Amino acid sequence: MVRKHYAQELTIFKTVFLFCFAIFLACITDLTYGQSFDSESLLGQLRASGAFDVSALPDRAAEVPAPAAATKADQTKLVADFKNSLVKQITGNWKHPSKVDDAIVDELGRAYKAGVLEPVIVAVLSDPRLERLMPPGAKMSPAEAARVFSMYVGAELESSGNVEGVAPVEQWDAMTLRHLALAKAGSARVGSSGFLAELGAIQNTPFSYGNLVRPLINGAQSFPKRAELIKNAKKSVYLTTWAFYDDETGHHTADLLKAAKKRGLDVRLMIDKDTAGLYDKGILAEIAAAGIPVLRYQPKAKNYYEFHSKILIVDGKYAILGGMNIGNEYSHMAGHETWRDTDVLVQGPALKDAMKFFAEAWNEQAAQDGLALRASANDYDDAPAGPAAASIVWNNPGQEPYIFLSMLKAVYGAKTRVNIENAIFVMMPAMEQALLDARARGVEVNILSNSLETIGDPIMSAMILGGFPKLMKAGVTVYLKEGGLPNRLHSKFMTVDGAYGTIGSFNLQPRSIRYVREIAVNFTDHGAVSTLDAAFAKDIAAAKKAEKVKDLNIPKSPVKGLVRKLMFNQL
Repeated sequence: MVRKHYAQELTIFKTVFLFCFAIFLACITDLTYGQSFDSESLLGQLRASGAFDVSALPDRAAEVPAPAAATKADQTKLVADFKNSLVKQITGNWKHPSKVDDAIVDELGRAYKAGVLEPVIVAVLSDPRLERLMPPGAKMSPAEAARVFSMYVGAELESSGNVEGVAPVEQWDAMTLRHLALAKAGSARVGSSGFLAELGAIQNTPFSYGNLVRPLINGAQSFPKRAELIKNAKKSVYLTTWAFYDDETGHHTADLLKAAKKRGLDVRLMIDKDTAGLYDKGILAEIAAAGIPVLRYQPKAKNYYEFHSKILIVDGKYAILGGMNIGNEYSHMAGHETWRDTDVLVQGPALKDAMKFFAEAWNEQAAQDGLALRASANDYDDAPAGPAAASIVWNNPGQEPYIFLSMLKAVYGAKTRVNIENAIFVMMPAMEQALLDARARGVEVNILSNSLETIGDPIMSAMILGGFPKLMKAGVTVYLKEGGLPNRLHSKFMTVDGAYGTIGSFNLQPRSIRYVREIAVNFTDHGAVSTLDAAFAKDIAAAKKAEKVKDLNIPKSPVKGLVRKLMFNQL
């Protein structure tokens, strides 16, 4: 079975060699970005050459067994030969990338046909000559890297329609045109009477009025408020998160949940299944032992889907959501890692949306796991609490990306200024066009994202930073967070015209559209937006302004274009 492993949100690809394997996907998929790619033609060429017998391709790209006649010594030598050839290609001088691409495709095809693809992958990733190319602090075992590679292949095989019985996803060119048409439809601008009605329609969740929306800047504001709400809870505490760490913050939060359960409250926790085993180191077992149901999100039919939504709902009356997981990087409780992040407190009629989201996610997974306990979407308090119009919006993987659509619509509704602060900004074509159109209307556009220093991975840095030059040439101002990994930017919000805002878990990256369950709150409230704009002003004042393209410090990567073309869904 294909399984996902997404151990660091900013380090999607752990090794350079995994990127090189994207070439392999060209042999079996049609994953294009802004240009035509004739996969059937390539398959025909490969079949004709005899280098890659795709007719024998098994489900999930499992390797063909080695020929029975091959001895162990023969296979060992064969693996060594393939490894040395591939390492030479990867570490060589890439003056002619297309020739190197062809050579790698040929080597992978022959390794596949010989039945030694997986041991070749492991051998290459174990070679000390690739050590200098590995992202610092993001290494995985060769066997694990090989497993991750097969996960990517499986996801892309399904998404491109190469698995029998699985419909392909909408391809990027078609989706971009459709999304832009939806975002441009209507003429209402931010602040006008019709804007929220148009936006509510495109995001599939209408706005409600009478909400309190209070941004919580960094963990020093969010985590004390979380603790206060849980300690004072009268009825229920529902928490969803991507990661639950075995550290001071994790243990403190677990203690709060267990104490609430001991008081007789309905306490539940939902977390991404694969991530659950990476960071909690037994905390989840302790929580479950206290009688708290713990669900691990992972659809059986799409086990590479990911749960990245983070929301705390207390008594159906209060919700905190945003970018923060349960860990020291977010809370700053330990003091040595102080990631910049943003949450938001919501109270009022928008809690209807929060409970609908939780009930939908919980009941879906509970039914799959055979758990009888269900959640009620009607268990909320919608009493007016403030002046904001608000709606809580979510993306379900494999469905329309409503958060992304709402962001596009807001950019097209801008009259004066768009501020975007997002940890992972891999330029998607629809967002690029929306921002270029905003600049053409004279709208000021400011973006803050991570730098090479705070991303810590040259390959992912090339993907993120490489999307900014075109925008900069159109007059978009780009700022980059500095201060190294302990001070990474993890925040995800946008404001428009000082009147509209959105905060959530949604990274501006293709993967968050294709494979990830995300959540955000969209709102109009001058006080809340003013708080976000003040935080943004403080953040960019401490950041590096990219005056010229060279200031982006984009790492040179010979496979950047190839990855963007063939593995765009996974960025």
